[in-house]
Amino acid sequence: MATTSPPLSRGVTRLSSSPGGPSGRLTIRVDLGAHGALGPGKIRLMELIGETGSISAAGRAMGMSYRRAWLLVDNLNHAFRGPLVSTQHGGTRGGGAALTPLGQDIVARYRLMERQAHEAAAGQLDALVASLGVAAADQ
Repeated sequence: MATTSPPLSRGVTRLSSSPGGPSGRLTIRVDLGAHGALGPGKIRLMELIGETGSISAAGRAMGMSYRRAWLLVDNLNHAFRGPLVSTQHGGTRGGGAALTPLGQDIVARYRLMERQAHEAAAGQLDALVASLGVAAADQ
């Protein structure tokens, strides 16, 4: 039976048949047609915005510029029926950002789909990993 470790910083859960052994990753990306896609990067960005209260800080934590983070948030806010991230401009303490209730729901639904997919695929993923050849680094 596969063991499941906590989510990685990229929002990907690693499944492994042995804690120190080889592992594979199953990544969930939801294609939303004309609305774009939703995957581990955007979900992690939203989680970090929820944790930090800042688009800038969330972007920095992921190694991206504020502009890139803001463009991703803007894309998300326009893709769904309402904004996923709310922003507050300027002021004496600067601006801020927070997940809206819809944003929190989208993150929770994505993480649930991810857990369910990992549970369903664990045996097949372990079989794929077990079929791997010797890695170049091991030669």
